[in-house]
Amino acid sequence: MIKPPLLIALFSFFTMFSQSEHRYENWSSFGIDYSISKNIEIYSAGQLRIKSVDEIYNQSFYEIGLKFKINDFIRSGFGYRGIDQLKDAENNQLHKKFIRYHAFLLGSYNFKKYIFRLRLQFQQKNAVGNHDLTSNNYLRTKFEFTRDVIDWKADPIVGIELFTKENLNFDENFKKYRFSIGTKLDIKKQNSFSINYVFQKEVKVDSPLIQHILVLKYNFSFKKV
Repeated sequence: MIKPPLLIALFSFFTMFSQSEHRYENWSSFGIDYSISKNIEIYSAGQLRIKSVDEIYNQSFYEIGLKFKINDFIRSGFGYRGIDQLKDAENNQLHKKFIRYHAFLLGSYNFKKYIFRLRLQFQQKNAVGNHDLTSNNYLRTKFEFTRDVIDWKADPIVGIELFTKENLNFDENFKKYRFSIGTKLDIKKQNSFSINYVFQKEVKVDSPLIQHILVLKYNFSFKKV
Protein backbone atom coordinates (compact mmCIF):
# COMPACT_ATOMS: atom_id res chain seq x y z
CA MET A 1 0.00 0.00 0.00
CA ILE A 2 1.21 3.48 -0.87
CA LYS A 3 1.64 5.59 2.24
CA PRO A 4 -0.02 9.07 2.52
CA PRO A 5 3.26 11.06 2.36
CA LEU A 6 4.14 9.30 -0.88
CA LEU A 7 0.68 9.99 -2.28
CA ILE A 8 1.06 13.65 -1.42
CA ALA A 9 4.47 13.77 -3.11
CA LEU A 10 3.14 12.04 -6.24
CA PHE A 11 0.13 14.34 -6.36
CA SER A 12 2.35 17.41 -6.01
CA PHE A 13 4.64 16.17 -8.77
CA PHE A 14 1.87 15.46 -11.28
CA THR A 15 0.07 18.70 -10.39
CA MET A 16 3.25 20.65 -11.06
CA PHE A 17 3.86 18.71 -14.27
CA SER A 18 0.30 19.24 -15.51
CA GLN A 19 0.57 23.01 -14.99
CA SER A 20 3.42 23.21 -17.47
CA GLU A 21 2.97 24.01 -21.15
CA HIS A 22 4.65 21.44 -23.41
CA ARG A 23 5.87 22.27 -26.89
CA TYR A 24 7.39 19.87 -29.42
CA GLU A 25 9.72 21.33 -32.03
CA ASN A 26 12.20 20.44 -34.72
CA TRP A 27 15.31 22.58 -35.34
CA SER A 28 17.04 21.86 -38.65
CA SER A 29 20.21 23.73 -39.55
CA PHE A 30 23.06 23.89 -42.02
CA GLY A 31 26.47 25.38 -41.27
CA ILE A 32 29.72 26.21 -43.06
CA ASP A 33 33.15 26.73 -41.48
CA TYR A 34 35.97 28.31 -43.47
CA SER A 35 39.50 28.39 -42.01
CA ILE A 36 41.31 31.50 -43.24
CA SER A 37 44.41 30.74 -41.14
CA LYS A 38 45.65 28.23 -38.59
CA ASN A 39 43.89 29.96 -35.71
CA ILE A 40 41.05 31.96 -37.31
CA GLU A 41 37.82 30.59 -38.75
CA ILE A 42 34.78 32.20 -40.36
CA TYR A 43 31.48 30.45 -39.83
CA SER A 44 27.94 30.88 -41.08
CA ALA A 45 24.74 29.01 -40.37
CA GLY A 46 21.02 28.97 -40.99
CA GLN A 47 18.27 27.28 -39.02
CA LEU A 48 14.55 26.61 -39.39
CA ARG A 49 12.48 25.94 -36.28
CA ILE A 50 9.05 24.39 -36.65
CA LYS A 51 6.42 23.21 -34.19
CA SER A 52 5.04 19.71 -34.32
CA VAL A 53 1.66 20.85 -32.99
CA ASP A 54 -0.48 23.86 -33.94
CA GLU A 55 1.49 26.27 -36.10
CA ILE A 56 4.06 24.84 -38.53
CA TYR A 57 6.46 27.77 -38.67
CA ASN A 58 7.98 29.12 -35.50
CA GLN A 59 11.32 30.80 -36.20
CA SER A 60 14.23 30.99 -38.61
CA PHE A 61 17.59 32.71 -38.47
CA TYR A 62 20.86 33.22 -40.27
CA GLU A 63 24.17 33.72 -38.47
CA ILE A 64 27.73 34.71 -39.26
CA GLY A 65 30.78 35.12 -37.06
CA LEU A 66 34.43 34.46 -36.27
CA LYS A 67 36.15 31.84 -34.10
CA PHE A 68 39.67 32.13 -32.69
CA LYS A 69 41.95 29.41 -31.38
CA ILE A 70 43.89 30.89 -28.45
CA ASN A 71 45.73 27.70 -27.53
CA ASP A 72 45.09 23.95 -27.39
CA PHE A 73 42.59 24.40 -24.55
CA ILE A 74 40.83 27.74 -25.13
CA ARG A 75 38.84 29.17 -28.02
CA SER A 76 36.74 32.30 -28.35
CA GLY A 77 34.53 34.01 -30.89
CA PHE A 78 31.67 36.36 -31.65
CA GLY A 79 28.78 36.47 -34.06
CA TYR A 80 25.69 38.20 -35.43
CA ARG A 81 22.28 36.61 -35.90
CA GLY A 82 19.26 37.85 -37.86
CA ILE A 83 16.00 36.31 -36.61
CA ASP A 84 12.49 36.07 -38.05
CA GLN A 85 10.00 34.94 -35.40
CA LEU A 86 6.26 34.26 -35.47
CA LYS A 87 4.53 36.18 -32.68
CA ASP A 88 0.93 36.10 -31.45
CA ALA A 89 -0.54 39.58 -30.96
CA GLU A 90 -4.26 39.95 -30.16
CA ASN A 91 -5.17 36.71 -31.96
CA ASN A 92 -3.11 37.72 -34.97
CA GLN A 93 0.13 36.03 -35.98
CA LEU A 94 2.79 38.50 -37.04
CA HIS A 95 6.39 38.10 -38.16
CA LYS A 96 8.77 39.95 -35.86
CA LYS A 97 12.38 40.71 -36.72
CA PHE A 98 15.18 40.54 -34.17
CA ILE A 99 18.95 40.87 -34.21
CA ARG A 100 21.31 39.19 -31.76
CA TYR A 101 24.97 39.72 -30.96
CA HIS A 102 26.97 37.23 -28.95
CA ALA A 103 30.51 36.52 -27.75
CA PHE A 104 31.79 33.33 -26.16
CA LEU A 105 34.78 31.71 -24.48
CA LEU A 106 35.19 27.93 -24.74
CA GLY A 107 37.54 25.75 -22.72
CA SER A 108 38.14 22.04 -23.34
CA TYR A 109 40.10 19.33 -21.56
CA ASN A 110 40.85 15.74 -22.56
CA PHE A 111 41.18 13.09 -19.87
CA LYS A 112 41.89 9.62 -21.19
CA LYS A 113 38.92 8.91 -23.48
CA TYR A 114 36.72 11.71 -22.08
CA ILE A 115 36.43 15.23 -23.45
CA PHE A 116 35.07 17.99 -21.18
CA ARG A 117 33.98 21.40 -22.47
CA LEU A 118 32.82 24.55 -20.69
CA ARG A 119 31.40 27.49 -22.64
CA LEU A 120 30.51 30.95 -21.34
CA GLN A 121 28.47 33.12 -23.70
CA PHE A 122 27.04 36.61 -23.46
CA GLN A 123 24.28 37.60 -25.89
CA GLN A 124 22.12 40.65 -26.53
CA LYS A 125 18.86 40.43 -28.49
CA ASN A 126 16.97 43.46 -29.83
CA ALA A 127 13.79 43.93 -31.84
CA VAL A 128 14.35 45.50 -35.26
CA GLY A 129 12.70 48.90 -35.61
CA ASN A 130 11.67 49.16 -31.95
CA HIS A 131 14.21 51.36 -30.21
CA ASP A 132 12.06 51.62 -27.08
CA LEU A 133 12.33 47.89 -26.35
CA THR A 134 14.75 47.06 -23.56
CA SER A 135 17.61 44.83 -24.69
CA ASN A 136 17.26 41.17 -23.80
CA ASN A 137 20.63 40.15 -22.35
CA TYR A 138 21.57 36.63 -21.31
CA LEU A 139 24.59 34.89 -19.90
CA ARG A 140 24.72 31.23 -20.87
CA THR A 141 26.85 28.63 -19.10
CA LYS A 142 27.15 25.29 -20.88
CA PHE A 143 28.92 22.16 -19.66
CA GLU A 144 29.34 19.30 -22.10
CA PHE A 145 31.19 16.00 -22.14
CA THR A 146 31.69 13.16 -24.58
CA ARG A 147 33.48 9.84 -24.55
CA ASP A 148 35.59 8.42 -27.35
CA VAL A 149 34.16 4.94 -27.87
CA ILE A 150 36.56 2.55 -29.61
CA ASP A 151 35.43 1.42 -33.09
CA TRP A 152 32.38 3.67 -32.89
CA LYS A 153 32.07 6.84 -34.98
CA ALA A 154 28.96 8.25 -33.33
CA ASP A 155 30.30 9.09 -29.85
CA PRO A 156 27.65 10.12 -27.27
CA ILE A 157 27.53 13.79 -26.25
CA VAL A 158 25.75 15.01 -23.11
CA GLY A 159 25.32 18.65 -22.15
CA ILE A 160 23.53 20.98 -19.76
CA GLU A 161 23.16 24.74 -20.23
CA LEU A 162 21.99 27.36 -17.74
CA PHE A 163 20.49 30.72 -18.80
CA THR A 164 20.73 33.72 -16.50
CA LYS A 165 19.43 37.18 -17.38
CA GLU A 166 21.85 40.11 -17.16
CA ASN A 167 24.44 38.40 -14.91
CA LEU A 168 25.41 35.17 -13.17
CA ASN A 169 23.25 35.74 -10.09
CA PHE A 170 21.46 32.38 -10.04
CA ASP A 171 19.34 33.30 -7.01
CA GLU A 172 17.59 36.13 -8.82
CA ASN A 173 18.29 35.82 -12.55
CA PHE A 174 18.17 32.09 -13.32
CA LYS A 175 15.53 31.84 -16.09
CA LYS A 176 15.77 28.43 -17.79
CA TYR A 177 17.93 25.40 -18.37
CA ARG A 178 18.57 23.14 -21.33
CA PHE A 179 19.59 19.46 -21.22
CA SER A 180 20.80 17.74 -24.38
CA ILE A 181 21.90 14.27 -25.42
CA GLY A 182 22.96 13.16 -28.87
CA THR A 183 25.85 12.42 -31.16
CA LYS A 184 27.98 13.88 -33.94
CA LEU A 185 28.97 11.75 -36.92
CA ASP A 186 32.06 12.86 -38.83
CA ILE A 187 31.88 12.31 -42.57
CA LYS A 188 34.75 12.39 -45.04
CA LYS A 189 36.31 15.70 -46.08
CA GLN A 190 35.57 17.47 -42.76
CA ASN A 191 31.79 17.17 -43.07
CA SER A 192 29.65 16.24 -40.07
CA PHE A 193 26.07 15.45 -39.16
CA SER A 194 24.71 15.76 -35.63
CA ILE A 195 21.43 14.78 -34.01
CA ASN A 196 20.33 15.76 -30.51
CA TYR A 197 17.34 15.63 -28.22
CA VAL A 198 16.99 18.83 -26.17
CA PHE A 199 14.83 19.28 -23.09
CA GLN A 200 14.39 22.95 -22.20
CA LYS A 201 12.41 24.31 -19.25
CA GLU A 202 11.68 27.72 -17.78
CA VAL A 203 12.13 28.18 -14.04
CA LYS A 204 10.69 30.49 -11.38
CA VAL A 205 7.37 30.92 -13.20
CA ASP A 206 3.91 29.58 -12.32
CA SER A 207 3.32 27.81 -15.65
CA PRO A 208 6.75 27.02 -17.11
CA LEU A 209 7.18 26.32 -20.80
CA ILE A 210 8.75 22.91 -21.44
CA GLN A 211 10.21 22.31 -24.90
CA HIS A 212 11.05 18.91 -26.38
CA ILE A 213 13.30 19.57 -29.35
CA LEU A 214 14.81 17.36 -32.04
CA VAL A 215 17.90 19.15 -33.40
CA LEU A 216 19.41 18.13 -36.74
CA LYS A 217 22.50 19.81 -38.16
CA TYR A 218 24.72 19.27 -41.15
CA ASN A 219 28.04 21.13 -41.17
CA PHE A 220 30.60 21.55 -43.94
CA SER A 221 34.17 22.62 -43.13
CA PHE A 222 36.92 23.51 -45.52
CA LYS A 223 40.27 25.27 -45.40
CA LYS A 224 41.72 28.06 -47.49
CA VAL A 225 43.96 26.67 -50.21
